[in-house]
Amino acid sequence: MSYMTRIPKLKLGQFGHSFRRNISTEVVQTIEQRTHDPGNADVLWRNLSLGVALPAILLAMGNCYMNSISHGHHRSEYCEIPYLKVIRKPFPWGDGKHSLFHNPKTNWIPGVGYEED
Repeated sequence: MSYMTRIPKLKLGQFGHSFRRNISTEVVQTIEQRTHDPGNADVLWRNLSLGVALPAILLAMGNCYMNSISHGHHRSEYCEIPYLKVIRKPFPWGDGKHSLFHNPKTNWIPGVGYEED
C-alpha cells in the first residue's frame, strides 16, 4: 500500500519540478527580451535630436522673428476698467504706485497713465 502511494507522488513531484523550471525559464527569457536594450538607442536619439528637434526649433525661432518684424511694436491706448489694477495698499517703495519691476513704457499707472510715450 505504501509503495502504491509513493509512486504517484514521485511522478507528480517530477512533473511539478519540470513544469516550474520551464515556466521560470520562459519568464526570465520574456523579461530579458522586453528589457533588452539594443546598442543603437543612443545613435537613434542623437539622430532624432539633430535631424528633427533642432530644425523644428530653428523654424519656430524664424517664425517668431518674422512675426515680430511684420507686426511691429505698437502700444494700444489703455482702457481703464475698474476691477483691473486695484491697489488696496500702496507699495512700500517710492511713491507707492510703481510695482517692483516697473517699466515706464509698458506699465500703466492708475491716475497717471503711461509715463513715457
